[in-house]
Amino acid sequence: MGWFQVSNGRLEYRGRITREPFNRWTATTEGTAAVARVAAGIRFSLFGRSHAARTRMWRAIEAASRVEPLATAITAEAARYMEILAGLSYADALPRVHLTLHRLVLVPRTLSAGRARTALFGRLDASPALAGLDEATRAFFLDQLVVEMDAAIQRSSPSPKRPVQAHEGWVCVGISKGLVWGDPLWSGPDGTGHLFMYELPRTGLPRRERKALEAAIAEMAGSVSALSRQERIDLVRAASVR
Repeated sequence: MGWFQVSNGRLEYRGRITREPFNRWTATTEGTAAVARVAAGIRFSLFGRSHAARTRMWRAIEAASRVEPLATAITAEAARYMEILAGLSYADALPRVHLTLHRLVLVPRTLSAGRARTALFGRLDASPALAGLDEATRAFFLDQLVVEMDAAIQRSSPSPKRPVQAHEGWVCVGISKGLVWGDPLWSGPDGTGHLFMYELPRTGLPRRERKALEAAIAEMAGSVSALSRQERIDLVRAASVR
């Protein structure tokens, strides 16, 4: 179960975090090193110092996530994440089409994830609730918040019929994975895939207009897949500086 979910068309925090992502992280090079540093400060444990270190680290993360005002701040991050998606929809360099007077914009995940991480770390990294975590563990926790929000949108399978609300009338009406938009050396798993953002009419989306939007999404998806990998990377770079 993820840390975030889409409910009634809105991204929201479930109110608690789960341990599975932490377990996966402690199996990585960075996570293993963090466990080793904590284990070095444990004199003895019946089940082994590494096991004790992982238990201690997880309990510290889980406890911090429940402390106010951090818990409330995490809840607010869902709306802030969607605000970032809406804000990126105004970037002129991104692919877009107009349906009557409303814009459909393609937003690469590498761009949205990068903006979201920078903003979230800036707001939460100095939280007193996280002061007891070492730098690597704190970075894992904050980074995972962004990962979980992105994953929640993916699980919801947004579409013109089931959009996810963003901000100022923008909604997410689609998500696609696989197409490369960023250099894998620095963007990691966020370097692939994109979201489709739409400026929803105040009167809603009648069936005929919904069909037109679905066709426009399919056409845009085909157009960007015809771009070379370098052209897509260059497009993201152009959008990121505006």
